[in-house]
Amino acid sequence: MTFLNLSRRENKLFYLTLTVAVVWIGQAFVVKPISAKWKRLNEQIAADSLKLEKSERLIGKKNSIKSDYEKAASAVKMAGSGEEEMAGFLTEIEFLANSTGVHFNEIKPLPIKKLDLYKKFYVDLELEGEMVQISAFMRQVQDSPHLLAIDKLTLGSKQAGKSILKCRMIISKIAIL
Repeated sequence: MTFLNLSRRENKLFYLTLTVAVVWIGQAFVVKPISAKWKRLNEQIAADSLKLEKSERLIGKKNSIKSDYEKAASAVKMAGSGEEEMAGFLTEIEFLANSTGVHFNEIKPLPIKKLDLYKKFYVDLELEGEMVQISAFMRQVQDSPHLLAIDKLTLGSKQAGKSILKCRMIISKIAIL
């Protein structure tokens, strides 16, 4: 079939050009979008597979995680009234101080702050000891399983030339209601 009385060579060139145009349009509007969607779906499958593997590992550790949670929750859950909790807090601080060898000059409970889901207890301390003793006390406060934290710290020397330091700190404890 000849098209518009073209020569045989022009006819072949026309059909070749038409074939190239159809292939290019097909590639640009069919193959590339399908290929891009395929690639996106494969990436999503890979990401979801990683999430699934992580979830399966967590399910395998379910009992361990649950027991760790129960230990932590029991350590920060309020055992009694605010006064009982404050008494326990003071007892714990005194125990930590005795175990490290620091000496209290003053220990003063501060008002309890009640927030939405928990209460925050504060104690203002003035203590003295050597730097090693005070740092050991601070480390034990930070490592306590009862969510103790040092909110404020002031260090100074008791007397010039002595190795005894005077320390004032505010320690807080969080208790879940």
